Amino acid sequence: MKKVLAAALICAASSFAAWDYFPVIEHGKGEAKVGISQSRQGNQGGGGSEFEIRYSPLANLELMSSFRNGFGGDYILGARYQIIPVLSAGVDVGFPIPGTAWSFTPNVQFSMPLTEALEFGSNVEVTINTEDSNKNTKDMELSAGVEFDLAVGKSTIWVSCDLNMVLSDSKTNPEIAPSLGYIATVGNLALGTNIGLEFVEDAKLNTIIGVDFSIKF
Repeated sequence: MKKVLAAALICAASSFAAWDYFPVIEHGKGEAKVGISQSRQGNQGGGGSEFEIRYSPLANLELMSSFRNGFGGDYILGARYQIIPVLSAGVDVGFPIPGTAWSFTPNVQFSMPLTEALEFGSNVEVTINTEDSNKNTKDMELSAGVEFDLAVGKSTIWVSCDLNMVLSDSKTNPEIAPSLGYIATVGNLALGTNIGLEFVEDAKLNTIIGVDFSIKF
């Protein structure tokens, strides 16, 4: 149960290792974001948090740093490059802090505007883990997802659906996680909230809610 809830909270805080489903930010721009989430399955529940920061030091290049579940949690560094306007690719590295295993997550994003107000984004990534100090290796995981963002004035309404599955275990069923969110923007500040469902093994259902705050600089 705790493993299921932990997976749901990671999904809620950040569906993917990469920052989002959409193109790299402009050269010289940056953004910092803080998010918290809660997950519940029956009478069991838990909480999670994440702090992320990204910056573009060169045109078409974005660097990212992330702390999951507080500054004592998992630490990730990542980079993405915008190959063409609709396609970017990158890799994220999970450092063995506080654990003892590394993780490597190559990812690809495809995105495009559908109308002046509606945008489509998608992501595919594979997470590869090394052995920890006890010679244990986590399963290799595949994540894929799509998102539609609708701009309404200075607000954004988004809907997404993610698929997560274990590649190294054919007996494990994939997890499906649809989500709905709202973002209000004032100047360079944004406040968002979201609610999602995660369908996991044995037809179990996790309910996930989250809020986040970001500032662009």
